[in-house]
Amino acid sequence: MAKRKSEEKILEEARARFKLAEEAEAFNRAEGKIDLEFAAGNQWGQADKDRRKRAEGGERPCLTFNKLTGPLSMISNEARMNTPGIEVHPVDMSGDDDTAEVLEGLIRHIEYVSKADEVYETALEQSARGGWGVFKVDVVHCEGKTFDQELRVERIPNQFCVYIDPFAMRVDRSDMAWLFDVELFTKEEYKQKWGNSEVAQHNFYEGTFNPVEGWVSEDGVRVARYWHVETEIKTLVGVRLPGGEVVAEYEEDLPAGMPPEMFATDEKGEPLVRDCEVRKVFCTWLNGAEVLDEIEWKGQWIPYLFVPGEEMWVENKRYLFSLIRFARDPQKLYNFYRTSEAEAVMLGTKAPWVGIKGAFRDPKWTNANTQLYAYLEYEPLDIAGQPAPPPQRNISEPPIQALSIGAAQAADDIKATTNVFDASLGARSNETSGIAIQRRQNQSGVANFHFVDNLNRAIRHCGAILADLIPKIYSAPRQVRILGEDRKQQVVMVNQQYRDDKGVDRHYDLTAGKYDVTITVGPSYTTQRQEAFETLSQFATAYPALLQVAGDLIFQYSDLPGAQKISERLAK
Repeated sequence: MAKRKSEEKILEEARARFKLAEEAEAFNRAEGKIDLEFAAGNQWGQADKDRRKRAEGGERPCLTFNKLTGPLSMISNEARMNTPGIEVHPVDMSGDDDTAEVLEGLIRHIEYVSKADEVYETALEQSARGGWGVFKVDVVHCEGKTFDQELRVERIPNQFCVYIDPFAMRVDRSDMAWLFDVELFTKEEYKQKWGNSEVAQHNFYEGTFNPVEGWVSEDGVRVARYWHVETEIKTLVGVRLPGGEVVAEYEEDLPAGMPPEMFATDEKGEPLVRDCEVRKVFCTWLNGAEVLDEIEWKGQWIPYLFVPGEEMWVENKRYLFSLIRFARDPQKLYNFYRTSEAEAVMLGTKAPWVGIKGAFRDPKWTNANTQLYAYLEYEPLDIAGQPAPPPQRNISEPPIQALSIGAAQAADDIKATTNVFDASLGARSNETSGIAIQRRQNQSGVANFHFVDNLNRAIRHCGAILADLIPKIYSAPRQVRILGEDRKQQVVMVNQQYRDDKGVDRHYDLTAGKYDVTITVGPSYTTQRQEAFETLSQFATAYPALLQVAGDLIFQYSDLPGAQKISERLAK
């Protein structure tokens, strides 16, 4: 079946771009895989293991003492303790603070049902362990008998399946023009899902010429979600409303025969007209040989969020580094020293026996250096028939101290390359005051804060994507659940006027006005509430009258059973 010209163009463009992304990311991906192997504890290469094989076929020990888990846990736990929050603000007169608060609460609800904390933590751990992390925003149908849709924030467990436009220059890659989300299907899985496609009908090109090598192989079929942005130039025209307000409309949307006085002009009397670039995002499912499906995305950005580790440019080439990239060699050296130390101790207790040839005819001497016998008999005469002295054990002191010093130096090198030192891991130091100890412990958090900050930038762009999509996905009148900062749930009506339980008329029009987002970073609300309760309790102890004035607020922050009922009674 002949393909349409537009489909051929998409396929040719996709294959060329995917090859470009593979070549541009080859070094970072290869190093990232090694980093992940190290983080998982696979720190002895096969070549190292082969070199440690004994001549008689046995293997010398290859012990692993993974000291990278502490620094990696420091990064992820730092983010868990300081949860970023997305805040929404109106940017024009059509928006209002109440609707912005509803949008903010709706985003919290989306994060809650998506378990976004797990999504963000996964992306951060990916960047700390492998050099970069990825997560995405998706649209799903609501549960039950409804055609309504809602937004979700979803994690991507394997960051290596995503290939991003290498020409995107922003840290969060929000300016990317294309992206591939690749998945390898076995031939059986592919037949079940796309059995009517040409690749399946041609039996995966078995025994014939394969036009898309690398996409269709013996392992299966590579299916990519090819996200790409297409731009269109439209003419924007200024239109004067009856009240005198000037609005901008696309020329193609204006009705025919508009009177000339409705077209706005500038100070010189020239018409207000300009060309503007309109972005459209498409997602095309393809297997390299044919287009399987295609949709037009409702948002203006590709809904994938990129979380880099440490980024560096060298001669127009981008390098991505994980937290443990430069700690790999010290970790190898540490494993070698500790393994050699264990090996020396092991061999020191198995010193060989030395004696005249012919003295060891008793079979017990074969393993006398590893087995404990009640007695050992030796031949009193040598091979010349002369009296022979008894065998002596060849005992030598293993260099344990030197190996321990080398291991300690390697451990210090690991701390220096990860910027995580003993005080940050809870070790005692010279500091005596609480402030000094806290500042010492925070040193590694400051040194590695760029990992957490890059996640915050991605979450900020995620908030912008959600704020852009909400008016398009939640465009019809419906009920939505929102969450307050204290995670208190509330159901409101949107895109229609209604009267709430208190008799107040409400109208939250999500489709009107423009809104932007900011990020706040700090302790979670639960942590803040506990700290507030402790502080207010101390004030109430020093000043008992405070309990009569603000006792309801003190119990409002308490986690004690029945605290909320006590707070309500005190408020009355």
